[in-house]
Amino acid sequence: RKAIDIEPNLANAYSTLGLILKEKGHLFEAEIQTRKAISLKQDFIDGYLNLGLILKIIGKSEEAELATRKAIELDPNSADGYLNLGNILQDQGRLKEAELATRKAININPDISDAHMNLGAILKELGKSEEALNYAKKETDNSPNKQAPYILLNSLLRESDLSRYSTDQI
Repeated sequence: RKAIDIEPNLANAYSTLGLILKEKGHLFEAEIQTRKAISLKQDFIDGYLNLGLILKIIGKSEEAELATRKAIELDPNSADGYLNLGNILQDQGRLKEAELATRKAININPDISDAHMNLGAILKELGKSEEALNYAKKETDNSPNKQAPYILLNSLLRESDLSRYSTDQI
């Protein structure tokens, strides 16, 4: 807030304040500060990405999608943008679109955090269990200390005909 007091037209200061407020759970105020950042800098890619995340959390899914798509429009090579869009679309039940967006994120940056697991979860919902298993396995390789990919793997093995795989094969 001191940076804003000193320089009230500094978009990054409002965006940073918005992130801090988001982390503290003050989502309404985070949205306001992030929108202020965007109003000061209309081509602020991170501002749109952050706004999309905030709006998704507070249940404004359509607005979250629009903000995220704006970030992608400004930077068509934003792996984070496509990953966030995939998450939003998945929440909306638009699984084929979520799959395409998440694949795009992985194509842009194969090492992007959580993307393989997210794609695995989407593919599982689409009934593509074998392919989902491959992506969940990639995420365990990329993030061996995270629990979520192992939970997805276990779920896939329990709920499908993939039980033919031994633990050594995955």
